[in-house]
Amino acid sequence: MLLDFPTIAVLGFLLCLGIAMGFSLLLLVLRRQPALRLWTASLWLLSVSLTLVAVRPYLPPVSGILASNVAVALSGVLMLYGVARHLGHRLPPWQPVVLCLSYLGAITFFLLVHPSLVIRLHVFSVFAVLLNGWMTWLLLRQAPPAQRTSCRLAAAVFGAQTLLYLIRLFLPVAPDAGDDIMRAGSPVFATYLIGLILELARCFALVLLLVERMLVDLQRLARTDVLTGLLNRGAVLADGANLLSSVRRAPRPLALLLLDVDHFKQINDRWGHLAGDAVLRRIADVLAGCVADREHLLGRYGGEEFIVLLPGADAAGAMQYADRILHALRASPALIDGVPVPVTASIGLAIDRRGDIARLLGDADAALYQAKAEGRDRTVMSGPAQRR
Repeated sequence: MLLDFPTIAVLGFLLCLGIAMGFSLLLLVLRRQPALRLWTASLWLLSVSLTLVAVRPYLPPVSGILASNVAVALSGVLMLYGVARHLGHRLPPWQPVVLCLSYLGAITFFLLVHPSLVIRLHVFSVFAVLLNGWMTWLLLRQAPPAQRTSCRLAAAVFGAQTLLYLIRLFLPVAPDAGDDIMRAGSPVFATYLIGLILELARCFALVLLLVERMLVDLQRLARTDVLTGLLNRGAVLADGANLLSSVRRAPRPLALLLLDVDHFKQINDRWGHLAGDAVLRRIADVLAGCVADREHLLGRYGGEEFIVLLPGADAAGAMQYADRILHALRASPALIDGVPVPVTASIGLAIDRRGDIARLLGDADAALYQAKAEGRDRTVMSGPAQRR
């Protein structure tokens, strides 16, 4: 088969059509991925644009060129929105719209008012450089820490596309091309062919972005308590052991609070388990509000028990945190069926004394048991008797 421009244009259309169909099938499985919807729509529009390029000899010149450029502009903007959405970056809607309208305005001017294939190719190259460079920057600067591998690989592909169209700005166009892109010459043909290869690489990069995102989400779910959104028992204990080793290297103090909701069984018996779940979520919100430092660890230990790890806190500082939590609970009763229900808790406090995390938990549990025995709604510290 002779690899001339019309043949490559048809192959490019078939390639992008197959990719778009593949992403559509993927979307049927991953319906909750909003970025995937945008990328799939972008790929279909790119297929439309390449279709119009392939059949351009059979279309009215002006309408075929305009339709192809509208499709490719919308495809690029949707791809940009998809990348920003995937990264959780809020993209001002007007910026891509201005870029898209400026591109289409320039294409229209150099098609109808001052016809020039060379300038239109340059306008497209500038548009592609700006768009791909934008996405490269987003992938490098806005990548979540847990997704940097896929973002960097995708940025490499988008960066290669940026470089390709930057080079094309300086490539000559055949002098006898007239207004027919099919006769633009070997340099333009070569960039078109390389662009198709990079388009295939870009689609693999998009799939990689989705795969790493789902792996991160699965890992997060495995470490998260579904009801409260806090770390679950396994995660908080594992992270607590690492934190304990870290503060000892500094060295720094570390305190552990073990909190248990008072009379929780009575709440379940009287109001039902759904109300009990609402109370636990309320406790989690209060704890998150009282312990806002990123270095602190907060998790659900099990049932109605919660753990708070406070690196850098000595006995006095930990008591202040515990007082703050108990006061916040007293000041914010849970609403059950519109009825305010007072919720209190007992707290066992333990200070690191060079044991392991299990020893620290055991000390806090003994102090918690003592707090409940003494009437609940209070803090007891392990070791020398200190209460609030």
